[in-house]
Amino acid sequence: MNGSSLYYSLYFRSHLDQAHGGDYEGFEKIVTLFFRNLRICDIEPYVVLDGGDDVSGKKFETLKTRCQERIKRANALSRGRSGERLPILTKNVFKQILHKLGIPFIQCLAEADWEVAALASEWNCPVLSSDSDFYIFNIKSGFLPIQHFQWRKVSQLRHNFKNFIPAKSYRVVNLCAAFNRMNKYNLSLFAVILGNDYTKLDKSAFPNFAKFSTRPGGTAQVDGVLVWLSQFPGPKEAIAALLSPLGKNKKSSSIRKAINQGMAEYRLGPSSIGQFFMSGEPQTVPLGPLQKLPDWTLRPLAEGKLASTIIDVVTLQRVMLNTQVEDFELRSSSETSRLIRQVMYGVLLCTRWQEVGKGGRSSGEKQQADVEEYSRQGMTLTSSMVPAVLPGNVVTHLHLDSLWEEPEHLRLQILLDALCVSPVFNSHLLPPGLRLAVYVTGFWLNHAQPEPKAEMFWALLIILVYGHLCREHQSTIEAGTVISRLQNLQERKGQKLVDLEIAHAFCQWQCCLKDSLMLNQLLNCPVPEPELARLYSGSLLHTVTQELMRGVEPESLLTGASLAVELYRNLQAMLERELDDQFIVRIRTRAGPRGRRARCDPVDELSKTFQRFGTADEEEDDEGDKIYEETCSARTRHISRAHTDDPRAKKSERVKWF
Repeated sequence: MNGSSLYYSLYFRSHLDQAHGGDYEGFEKIVTLFFRNLRICDIEPYVVLDGGDDVSGKKFETLKTRCQERIKRANALSRGRSGERLPILTKNVFKQILHKLGIPFIQCLAEADWEVAALASEWNCPVLSSDSDFYIFNIKSGFLPIQHFQWRKVSQLRHNFKNFIPAKSYRVVNLCAAFNRMNKYNLSLFAVILGNDYTKLDKSAFPNFAKFSTRPGGTAQVDGVLVWLSQFPGPKEAIAALLSPLGKNKKSSSIRKAINQGMAEYRLGPSSIGQFFMSGEPQTVPLGPLQKLPDWTLRPLAEGKLASTIIDVVTLQRVMLNTQVEDFELRSSSETSRLIRQVMYGVLLCTRWQEVGKGGRSSGEKQQADVEEYSRQGMTLTSSMVPAVLPGNVVTHLHLDSLWEEPEHLRLQILLDALCVSPVFNSHLLPPGLRLAVYVTGFWLNHAQPEPKAEMFWALLIILVYGHLCREHQSTIEAGTVISRLQNLQERKGQKLVDLEIAHAFCQWQCCLKDSLMLNQLLNCPVPEPELARLYSGSLLHTVTQELMRGVEPESLLTGASLAVELYRNLQAMLERELDDQFIVRIRTRAGPRGRRARCDPVDELSKTFQRFGTADEEEDDEGDKIYEETCSARTRHISRAHTDDPRAKKSERVKWF
């Protein structure tokens, strides 16, 4: 299965939210149902995902064109028009679901199409995809176009009661038979003539192929090329006829070379991914830029435990950033998380220069690395050079080739430093599944421009609490009450035009989360990876924000479940301590209903909440203090805050959330 085609198809054909940042919980349900239906039909899936961009550069212009098209589609959605834009965490969510369901999958080092076709030929099994290249590859067991794979309509054979999924199967041999038993090798020339991602030919000297067609209309050009090719015994003769009007000049030689290179992309050989499915052995790295990848990264890349973006950073020093459904009058939402990416670039590009001598001191000259980032400026795709940055207090300790061998507290320190988490933040009090999201929220509050409104902050906390209830406490009556209330609120409100102010703020938050996930994975997850399907629900988040802006009290949406209210209050108090005093004043003094911003100090509320829990077990407190002290001792660079010496901080050590 072509994994990229699969998750695109499942998301778009299920009419899930695109305009509000994504419905990842709904996507999880769809993906789970898809693989359940395969299982009851005894279909054994093997999913192959794309990796890094093409290192040869042959597809770069195509890549930029597609990025520009995505900008236009996202802008159309932001204005209430039709369009398609995949939410930016969809691939991450898809990989998490595959892990959860135990579905065999591999993330390739490069584009997956060729590897999918080669493995299908070796294993004699069909390919499921929507990519038109599979009409050209000679796959013996056939190509199943996703649009004709009716996986929702599981049927049963009458004679043996076996389940099956109705589908259409395409085979190269059948197409060739329909065109005068054409040589199957002519199909790769057919693809090159029409134009593929790898080859762009000067077709000014080519004949008007539509005149050969017997089928007038929109398909005349395609049909005409096939009819024309069917008169030649093989591609050699067809190429000679195609180039004969040019004679034997330099232009003819150039086009011939481009044609041969384009046709070679469809020539199948031994797959390099079959060994991974059989024995867990990752792909063999081909000669060239991919050799720059450290050996230790190959397995976690194949397992999907590292983002494929790191391949582009290491091999190309180039990244194509995602465009979301946001306010296109403002700067790209990806600008907010640039600092996080810079640290990731630093870990990947700068640490190999270090030669650590005695006493942990580095020797050698300090060098500078830059990554070319492609993003939007207004409606136009542009690029800028972004410097890689390493936190100064760890620069002498890291080397990329041994990164995962470094102590966990050092790797954690890098992440906390990138997210500007203060030393007094008691992270061990948070539910493990919320830690990274809370760190990200603090970073977002301090770096997003325009500055997030209080209602956006509170709504985000409500969604985090909602996700925690769905994940950990769904079976309890109290939690069920809150879950139902919020779900009913979403259904009652329905879909409206996108509020761009709200959309842009939460697009910035998702960018921060996505880049933090990549950095956390690169550091071997010193912070537990959150379950993304339960972490963000775009349309619900927008609805809750709008309700709060209308004057609804945040805690009123959580009443009926004391654990939900208490978690909300604790998250709010912890995060407000990460804000500077002026920010907190701005939050509390904004005009709002019923004067709800004139609340008592959040730390006082936190202290009162903790007192209700009583004293925690002594041994547990000792262990918590040990972790806290170890984490803080490793921290050396933070923005000073007026509340860091607050004696009330110790009270927060009395509660833990699970």
